[in-house]
Amino acid sequence: MNVPRTLSNVGHISRREFSVRVRTRGFLIGTLLLIVGVAAIALLPVILSYIDRSETQRVAVHVAAPDLTVDPVVTIAAILNPIGGSGGTDDGAEEFTVEHVADLETARGAVVAGTYVALLDITRGADGDLDFTLYSNRTSGQLVALAQQAASSVAISDRLGRLGIDPAGQAGLFEPVAFGVAWADDENLDPIDDESATVGQDILAFGMTVLIFMIILLYGNWIAMSVVEEKQSRVMEVVLNAATPFELLTGKVFGVGAVALTQYGAIVVTGVAALLLQGTIANALLGDAAAGGLPPGLDIGLLVAFGIYGLLGFLIYAVLYAAAGSLVSRQEDVNSVVMPMNLISTLGYLVAVYSSIGLIDPRATWVGILAQVPFLSPFMMLGRITAGLATPLEVALSILLLVLAILGALWVASRIYAAGVLLYGQRPGIRAILRLVRSGT
Repeated sequence: MNVPRTLSNVGHISRREFSVRVRTRGFLIGTLLLIVGVAAIALLPVILSYIDRSETQRVAVHVAAPDLTVDPVVTIAAILNPIGGSGGTDDGAEEFTVEHVADLETARGAVVAGTYVALLDITRGADGDLDFTLYSNRTSGQLVALAQQAASSVAISDRLGRLGIDPAGQAGLFEPVAFGVAWADDENLDPIDDESATVGQDILAFGMTVLIFMIILLYGNWIAMSVVEEKQSRVMEVVLNAATPFELLTGKVFGVGAVALTQYGAIVVTGVAALLLQGTIANALLGDAAAGGLPPGLDIGLLVAFGIYGLLGFLIYAVLYAAAGSLVSRQEDVNSVVMPMNLISTLGYLVAVYSSIGLIDPRATWVGILAQVPFLSPFMMLGRITAGLATPLEVALSILLLVLAILGALWVASRIYAAGVLLYGQRPGIRAILRLVRSGT
């Protein structure tokens, strides 16, 4: 093999694939839509807060219960406008004002007219407990949930008051308790993870797994379609006069891989930038000093793992997608030949997702074994890394197995590709494919 000539041909083919793909209207529009979508998701809290901005909303309270031991207006206002909450209007006022009303029917009419957003009627039942009825033009949503929470707080305070416990004594009853979490094994010296940080890491791992799955599925099929298109137009026969099938296969994989890296690099950069600027944007639009910044758990180690598994996962599938595409001559047949790769990647993706949401025990032995399988590890290892279930040795072993599997897949794919690109007409069966692998002809 003439190495300089091979590298030169691979470079020429890669550049051609890259330049052709990135100039297509579908790529440009798709990338733009993805960038806008990622930015919108990253800035979703700010967008929702901006949309929800309005004048102070009025909530009415009608008290028909005699001898009420607490002032419901104060309690309800405190719950509807929590300290540190996201509610508030443009001028910094509270989002809700709560006021007494004397006439129930008049207040109900005011709710219908929109003067009040809701009316809470408080009566006392035959058993002495308070009964609550919320009148609103909407029977679900955040306001209804907060009103129910406020009603429970008023009812509990009223019960305690009727038992002779004064408000000062009631406050002590609801003080937070001392609660800690410890490892059952005294020899386990691992730090106790904060729940919010753990959830944030799980979400990050899930999102990165989705990105890897999309890269493999979308661009793998793209490679297969590209091979078929060139076979249909007979361009393949011309190219093979200047480059070997191995060079053509490698160039296509690297070229489309560069397209994938460009698109998803733009997505990642946009998402990170939007997260970093979230606080600044919120302050400019809402006057809200939101913190912004990267999500908890997003560190260099996780980003490196995402890059390694994303790149290696793409390579192992991409060469097989190219080989599969070489076996058919019509675009209608592509879906059937790439089905095995689609099914295997979907299997790894689903096991990873089910493990992250608890439907599958991620500590099960069989899950750990599957995570070492090269065709599944790109999807499963990120979740195990963030959950602390993968040791450095297991991570290194999975990467080594993935690299070895890529070399094996490249050997198999190149032999199929070498003969498959010149096959026209009927798609070969399993026996013919095995013969191509053995002989390469």
